[in-house]
Amino acid sequence: MRSSDIVADILFILSDNQIHTMSELAEEIETTRQTIHKYIQSLSYRFNIETFKGGIDRGGIRLIPDECLKTNYLNKNELQLIYNELELLQNSSPSIKRFKNSIAPLIEKRRIEFEINKQRN
Repeated sequence: MRSSDIVADILFILSDNQIHTMSELAEEIETTRQTIHKYIQSLSYRFNIETFKGGIDRGGIRLIPDECLKTNYLNKNELQLIYNELELLQNSSPSIKRFKNSIAPLIEKRRIEFEINKQRN
């Protein structure tokens, strides 16, 4: 499985803001717990990922609600570029298609915000 597929799958699963275990993620993505741990560490630098320690059954991971994707630093054109690139990749993986569909409302919301701010200025 490609690295980008694993990242997209992890983000899709965590996007429900529920607590998930490493074992649960590994089983659903069909990889090892060590691989999930490596990607979670990497993703935690870019996303608000909260980890709970406490053993196999008591620990967990979740995206902190309301801050799943930070796009404040992206302008309208950059968001549209990301969406277009994901659209090109969606045929390679169902998880990328799901991820693209999950961020579409965010991109539309940001587009509307840009238009409102543009009209005000």
